[in-house]
Amino acid sequence: MTFNKKSYTQPQLTVYGEVEVLTKGVGKGESLDKDFPIGTPKGDLTFSGTF
Repeated sequence: MTFNKKSYTQPQLTVYGEVEVLTKGVGKGESLDKDFPIGTPKGDLTFSGTF
């Protein structure tokens, strides 16, 4: 029986910018920033009913 070993490929790091700039809108509080513009109050959220 023969085994074919796969060669190892070292992971590569891609830099897209400074962490502080990329995560500028992240934080806890009364606003969300993932699917809505930064600063959108939680009370302004709308849901489609499909979760």
